Amino acid sequence: MRVRRAAAASRHDQRGDYAIFIAVIASALLLFGGIAYDAPRLITARQHAAHSANEAARVGAATIASGGTIDQARNAAQKRLASVSPLYGTPVLLGALSCVGTKVEATVVTSYSNRSALAVFRESQPIVAVGAAEAVLVGPSGGPIQLAYLPECPLLH
Repeated sequence: MRVRRAAAASRHDQRGDYAIFIAVIASALLLFGGIAYDAPRLITARQHAAHSANEAARVGAATIASGGTIDQARNAAQKRLASVSPLYGTPVLLGALSCVGTKVEATVVTSYSNRSALAVFRESQPIVAVGAAEAVLVGPSGGPIQLAYLPECPLLH
């Protein structure tokens, strides 16, 4: 009789089932918590890169419009990006600066490092942003003067 009770008890023993359930739920909570923490920070890092790219293009366009060369425009854009505070400790670097006609295009490169449990899957995410600016001169009357082209920039790419 004692043998039958032990066999019946072992068939209905569910003590380990709750441990598995809790482990799965805890893992899911860590994953979703990581997404909730890192997603807004990644969006902010991308917006920061886009604003920095537009600012680099604006500085480059202003430098060329005032008589500077494309190399001087690159240096001015790099100097401007170096003066911007790094977001989350990662600086924004100038990847490329080019121009066509009166438009200047800047490409910046940065990255975002995951701070949560998502770092197990992907530690760092590269971010590339492109910004553009058009050079416009202001005339004596205060109105804009449309330029046909900038001396340093070819008309076609």
